[in-house]
Amino acid sequence: MLLFCFFVQITDIFAQKRSFRPPHRQSWTWNKQRQGYASIGFGLNAMNYFGDITPFPGFYSTDIRYTRGNFSVFAQKRYSRVLTGRVMFAYGVLTGADSISASKTSSHDQFRYIRNLSFRNEIYELTVSGLFDLAGHSEVFYDRPHKVIPYVTFGLGVFYHNPQSNAPEAFGGDLVNLRPLGTEGQGREGYDAPYSKFQLAIPIGFGFRKRIGQRWDLSFEVNMRFLITDYLDDVSKTYIDLGTFADDDLARAMHDRSKEGNRKLETDYVPSDYTYIGVDGRSYTVFDGYGNDKQYGVDTNIRGNARDKDSFLATGIHLAYLLPGQIRCPEPFKKRFRGSQKKESFLPISTPKAIKQ
Repeated sequence: MLLFCFFVQITDIFAQKRSFRPPHRQSWTWNKQRQGYASIGFGLNAMNYFGDITPFPGFYSTDIRYTRGNFSVFAQKRYSRVLTGRVMFAYGVLTGADSISASKTSSHDQFRYIRNLSFRNEIYELTVSGLFDLAGHSEVFYDRPHKVIPYVTFGLGVFYHNPQSNAPEAFGGDLVNLRPLGTEGQGREGYDAPYSKFQLAIPIGFGFRKRIGQRWDLSFEVNMRFLITDYLDDVSKTYIDLGTFADDDLARAMHDRSKEGNRKLETDYVPSDYTYIGVDGRSYTVFDGYGNDKQYGVDTNIRGNARDKDSFLATGIHLAYLLPGQIRCPEPFKKRFRGSQKKESFLPISTPKAIKQ
């Protein structure tokens, strides 16, 4: 620190000599407030999930009853009149359940109600984004306008996830990790490899930013995360032969939950049972409802919709504090250098011989 402050002081002394400023006007700052300011902050958001366990088969569908909280921290750097770079870390929870979001009185939801799947997923996310102001302004932080600045943002992110669900009461009813169970055959012969817990996300959104103080900005932002995975909810493809799970009764129970509990509908449709012999030679009975309507052939044996990838939305407010564009020496070192500077100011500016005297 002493060497750093010495460098700061020497730099400033030379600057004084070039500008003929007297020593007592020493500013004791280095790298003064300049363009391209930086900021740090945090965000409070609401998270909403879009995927296979939603009211409608599309990314535009969600159930606000499953809105959950999200917390984020970030650092930003302004590069021009319109561009700001941002690195953000966020944590939040996504949930969904057929038993609640699907209505047993609706002809549209009746098959999802029979399917009876659910999930909970904690998301740990790191994103790098660019924020592009739609109304350019000064790069100097104290010259920011007081008007509302609209902006758009997009970037790239990576997140860690691990979908879970409550096991049936016969297995204790506690939360269990779904990925190790391979609920759609993952990891077993003839099926896909297990999906990764680390996935990529493409965040795209828009927002509005308002200056609320010399060093404070408040933003409202809506940011959609488009994913390359369809297993955010552990649901994607088709039901498989229950005999594939061999002696793993928990995996079998989490794969097909249509027979769990009293799944009575309040519509004209009455689901019937379908019984078949599995690859392990055992007999299995399931509903011929969602994904198991064998009368139309095995192609209708769907459990999810692999054509539409999952996604989620984060909506909330961000509070940013603009960092000073300067570095200051600690006061003890300031006093030490000030004392040495005063002594130097009384030395005669003459030949080297005069200085030795």
